[in-house]
Amino acid sequence: MNSLQNQRQILADYAEQNGHEIVGESFDDNVSGMTFQRKGLGELELAVDENRIDAVLVKDLSRLGRHRTQTALFIDHLRENNVKVISVTEGIDTANENDDLLIGFKQIFNDFYAKDISKKVRAGVRQKQKNGMVVNLPMGYYKDKNTNEVLIDEIAADIIREIFQKYIDGYGLTTIARELNSRNIKSPEYFSHRKTGAQRTQMCQKFLWTQTTVKRLLQNEIYTGTLVNHKTVTSKIYKTRSFVPDNEQYRHENFLPPIIDMNVWDKAQILLEQRPKSNVRAADGRKIHRYCGMIKCAECGAILIAKRRKYSDGTEWVEYTCNSHHRYGKEYCTPHRIREEQLDEIVTGEVLRLKNKILYESEKYDKIIKDWLKEKPRCEQRISQHKDKISVLKNQIENLIMERIGDREHAEIYNGMIKKREEEIDCLEQKIADILNYSEVSRKKKEQLKSTQQLLEEVLKEPKITDADLRLLIEKVLIHQNEDKSIDVRLEFNGDFDEKVIG
Repeated sequence: MNSLQNQRQILADYAEQNGHEIVGESFDDNVSGMTFQRKGLGELELAVDENRIDAVLVKDLSRLGRHRTQTALFIDHLRENNVKVISVTEGIDTANENDDLLIGFKQIFNDFYAKDISKKVRAGVRQKQKNGMVVNLPMGYYKDKNTNEVLIDEIAADIIREIFQKYIDGYGLTTIARELNSRNIKSPEYFSHRKTGAQRTQMCQKFLWTQTTVKRLLQNEIYTGTLVNHKTVTSKIYKTRSFVPDNEQYRHENFLPPIIDMNVWDKAQILLEQRPKSNVRAADGRKIHRYCGMIKCAECGAILIAKRRKYSDGTEWVEYTCNSHHRYGKEYCTPHRIREEQLDEIVTGEVLRLKNKILYESEKYDKIIKDWLKEKPRCEQRISQHKDKISVLKNQIENLIMERIGDREHAEIYNGMIKKREEEIDCLEQKIADILNYSEVSRKKKEQLKSTQQLLEEVLKEPKITDADLRLLIEKVLIHQNEDKSIDVRLEFNGDFDEKVIG
């Protein structure tokens, strides 16, 4: 006999022995007593509202609920409707005022017990998360039943790789979701449903892809092989959920076999960050145009919109034109027309120029570091001299302080002499710091330039700069149309790549 059957038998025996007629029963199996959103309590409230009962039998008060305040409120609600609660094993009757104090103590104990158990469970889960516990494997992975090893589900992994590639290639989240649905490809809910058998919404039961589904998949770092645990903290008691700061999460690098390489992952994250900022959109089923959202008119400040044009042979090309001119005509602004292939040529040329400039700067810092190494013995000698001088000045300050104590009449003079030496010490310490930092700053600058140079070389390896790399490098493209209708292009690079480039 299980726990629930045992409780029912105890209550049935009590009712029979005390002359109570059982008109119904309600129960909740495997549901926390800390919540009052329970089916069994709903049935009980309905019976109270219909005046079908005058007493509720429970094995003990914790069966009614463990939440201290909510249980007390529920008991008061029953009293207002002339319904008493009888705790069979505890001998408590809520209709008896003498039991009120005992009821209060029982509620405090039940509440504390539930919270203490919850705390211990959370602590156990937290420790498992630190050790690399996989709570739920996402689409693309499964656990071998024999070895308990996490392996790649290649069928699902191919779908994931396709989603990442399509997003990098310029397709939007909604377009990707619609295409997957048109091909009857199951969503991640299908793979989760296979493992857990959990209840799903009507949409999830159809295993349809949505924009949010695609975005969450693109944001899931587990596909790079990195498991991140303890990202959120949820309280089932208080129904709250809070996000944990990145530095407090538990990261496990190379924990799983990767489905997506880091280069693809980084590009996808750049696009996920940049596209909402530029508010780019694409026609249904088409790619997002490469420069949408970042190309603007230098005269009126409007964005340049992309238009597909066709040659007589049917070949397509993309042209950007000022949105103000497109909407309001030539009285408001000039067309500022420029082809996408022209922009690609300009950008590639400027990225190459930037790489060569960085190479030159890197070589310059090479010379600085070599010169420093030659001067290092002399610099170390100067540092030693400065330290000796500082030591002498500190001794002088100590002597002046002692003399000032014995000659209070001339304290101001002594204060001036002490201040002068303190300023001299500060100056010498700054000189020492400058000498020590010179080498470190030069070395770090050289490493930074080398890293940037390698990044640009990787970008230029492709026959055409990818959309993700384009948005990584460039913040804004400004188009200026001269009186002779010639076009000037001004590129503004992101971060430390360069300040402004005229093309």
